[in-house]
Formats: sequence, structure tokens, C-alpha cells
Amino acid sequence: MHHLLGIDLGTTGLKAAVFDVEGALLGLGRSTNEYLAGPVGWAEQDPSTWWVGCCRAIRQAMAQSGLGPEEISGVGVCGFHHCPVFLGAGGEPARPTVVTHDRRLGGALDELQRSGVLAEIVKISGSQVVTGHFPSIYHMLQREDPGALERTRWILLAKDYLRFRLTGEIGTEICDATGTHLVAMPEQAWSETLCSLLNVPRHKLPEISRPHAVAGHVSQEAAEETGLRAGTPVVYGGGDSHCALVGLGVVGSGEAGLLLGTNSTLRASFDGLVRAREKMVWVQQHVVPGHFTASASSMAGSSVLSWFKGVCSDSEQDDPGAYRRLDSLAATVPPGSEGLLFHPYLFGERSPFYNADAGGAFLALRHWHGKGHLVRSIMEGVAYSIANCLDAIGDLAGEQYARLATIRTGQSGGSQLPVWRQIIADVLGQPLEVVAAKEPGCLGAALLAGAGIGLLGEVETAARRIAQVESRIMPDVANADLYRGKRTLFNETYRALEPYLYPESTAAP
Repeated sequence: MHHLLGIDLGTTGLKAAVFDVEGALLGLGRSTNEYLAGPVGWAEQDPSTWWVGCCRAIRQAMAQSGLGPEEISGVGVCGFHHCPVFLGAGGEPARPTVVTHDRRLGGALDELQRSGVLAEIVKISGSQVVTGHFPSIYHMLQREDPGALERTRWILLAKDYLRFRLTGEIGTEICDATGTHLVAMPEQAWSETLCSLLNVPRHKLPEISRPHAVAGHVSQEAAEETGLRAGTPVVYGGGDSHCALVGLGVVGSGEAGLLLGTNSTLRASFDGLVRAREKMVWVQQHVVPGHFTASASSMAGSSVLSWFKGVCSDSEQDDPGAYRRLDSLAATVPPGSEGLLFHPYLFGERSPFYNADAGGAFLALRHWHGKGHLVRSIMEGVAYSIANCLDAIGDLAGEQYARLATIRTGQSGGSQLPVWRQIIADVLGQPLEVVAAKEPGCLGAALLAGAGIGLLGEVETAARRIAQVESRIMPDVANADLYRGKRTLFNETYRALEPYLYPESTAAP
């Protein structure tokens, strides 16, 4: 019987999961990504440690599945977007990878904006650029570590490095390639003009292929380290959020997926290119052939609830029931948190305010507010941010396509919590479809592998068949009315506070 392995590399950790051809999860392995020691505000990781964690996670997943290596028919890999990996001629990392929330990137983006280069990149690539994207990372390193760029033979993306370690083959695919802003969409090749604007040597960029195409096969060396069978086909894969869309069945036009992880990301799929030159929305090609996506992201997600749990809860850090208890606590408080309002910008913000220096704030805190009010106001604050993202994408879609008809989420991160899901549906004023997938990123990567080796047919067909909607959360009309007014207050109070509390913000492009 055939089985598939999907690998999902995030900024905080890596997962490897084994699935059968119906999408059932048979085994899961995890590893944690560590940040390198450095000055406050730096965020760098050593790619070689991703590989160590990947080998460990694959062995865990295989052991849990009870399968032998010969029973894995194909492997797919996905990983976080935008952040370049620099490899020397021998395949070793030429320097650590700068991760998206490194605080140095704001200054680099400012320099690109003042020079006029940023406006040209947005115009030609067709997508907005924010601090954690490739242009600001590459520009910063040109100034701070030119020696490493000189030593670099290949510029890859995060998941491309893992696939290189699996197969020994260099390459990338169109989804991650468009995330670098070095492709003039809807073109399918590197743009000489964009490379020139950023001083990126074209010969250091790999060839671009299709996400579901076979990139190579597990090498003998990788087989010994991972426990996989040498010769197992590995497809190119794609960006983590795009593979998660496939795992959620978000493969058609006018459909959107909510990824409530460390951040909150809304990514919508369209059957043609959308242009996002004026709004804080970024565009990429989907891993589904012929489709493009528009994304708006808030820096506020499950990480905000994790912060609260760590600061204000007696639970052990790895207590699996802690978040369920917080969810139940939020249920004891009425919608609107009895006047308490929370700005969830502990890590700055992207859409729609775009302020890397924004901060969190509880507003109108009164003596009758207890722990439940704090928890619910956090959930509501994140939901307001998600609704702001939906507005940004919805406006864009309304100009070029029909209104977003479907919003789906999975059962990982904050999406596991039923009270929070209901709050989000109420704030959005739209139904929220919950898909059975617990690891949509890994599943999407595995489905790409299944399509690439001819096991599952077309990616879109396989995703629609396997992504099953388990429940549909309908918004409460009265709550939606209440939250509409509260979100207006949420946005207006942030705008009023920004000049006084966060005046050194990075200017929006």
C-alpha cells in the first residue's frame, strides 16, 4: 500500500507526518528550531540544525506510523517563505539565515523606500514588500555581511535547503520564487530587472520548477540519516502557508484559508493574478498550477495567547490542557468582554497598519475585570486583526473577482479552540468552515508528492477529495453587530495612540 511523507518547516519548529492516500494521519514527529545567541532584536538560525531536527522528526513519524521505509512512495517539503538560505560551493551554509521578525530589517526597508527601489520592486513584481521579506533581508546583508554573499554559490529558500539535504539536488519552485519579489508575475522565470534592482547575481539563483514536479530522490547518505529508503522520489514542494491551503482544500478561486499559528494569516486563492500595489497585501503564485494567492497577515496570533499563558497562568509550559482551560474561561465572559479592549500587537503589526514598533495594550481595564475578561479580550483583539486582514483582501478581490465565498481553517494552533473559532466567525460576520486536517501544511506537502509521482491525480482534484469539512461555524447575528462597532473602536483607538506610543514606526511602503 502507498503512503506519503510531508515535512513542514516553520520558524519555531519542524513537523514530519506520514499519511495514507486518503489523507489519514498515521504518524507525526516534531523538532524545535533554536535561535542563535546574539544582540537583542536579532533573529537568526543555523540551517544545518533544521536538518538535524528534520532527521529526528522523520524517524519519530515513521516509528509512530509503524511503516517500513519501503512503504513511503513519495516525499513533499514545505517551509516558511521569504527568508534566503545562502549556500557555499560545497553545500554548506555560508552564514545563518535571517528570520522574518529580525528587528534590523526595518532600517533596511526604509533605505529601499528612500532610494525609490522599493516602489519599483512593488510595481514590477506586483506585490507589496514588508520588513520580513526577501528584499529587506538581502539589502541588509549587503551592508552588514558582504563577505558571506561573496562566498555564496546558491541562494535558496528554507524548504529548498532541506530538499537539497534529502536529494543533493539544487532547485526551487514558482511559489517560493514569487515570494522573493524577484519574479515579475505572472512570468515564470527570474526577472533580470528585479535582480538588478537588488544587486542579486542571477547565476546564484536556482532554476524554477513546478511545486509537484519530482526534484530528485532520497540519497544514500540521507537515507542513513533519516531512515527513509534511498531512491524515494522527493517533489519540489512549496511555501508552508500555500501547502496548508492545499491541506485545507483552498484550491479554487474566491476561497480563503485562515492559518491561526504564531501569526494570523489569511490567504485567498484566485484563478488569475491579483494586483496589490496600494494595499498591504502580498501576492504569490499558488502551488496549484495556474492559481495565485493574495495574503494579509497580522503579527498577532496564537503567540499572544501563549504569552498570556506564560505570564499569567500556573500551568506547566507543556501542559496540553492549558489552552483548552483558557478557552473555557473565555466562554464565561459575554461578547465584548464587558468593555475591555485589547490591542494584540506584542510583536508589531503588518496589515493594515504596518508598524513594526506597535505594542500591545489593554484599554478600559476596570476593577470588575478578571482573568476570563483578559483571555476573551485577547481572543477578540486577534479576531479584530484577522477581520482587518479580510477587509484588505476582500477589497482587492472585489475589484477583480467576486466576494470571498469560503473561509476555511484547520485544527492546529488556535484553530483547535471552539470558543475562539466562534469569536472569529462572529467578528468576521461570515461562516467559518473547519476542516478535519490537524497538520494541513504537512498534508499539503504530501499531496503535492502524491500528485507528482502520479498517485493522486491533479493537485486540485486530490485536495478537494481529501479535505473534508468537519463543521461549519455560523456567526451569531447579534454578536456580529456588537463586534462591528467594537472593531471600529479597536482601530480608532490604535490610530489615536500610535503618534504618542509608537512614533518611530517604519513607514508603510
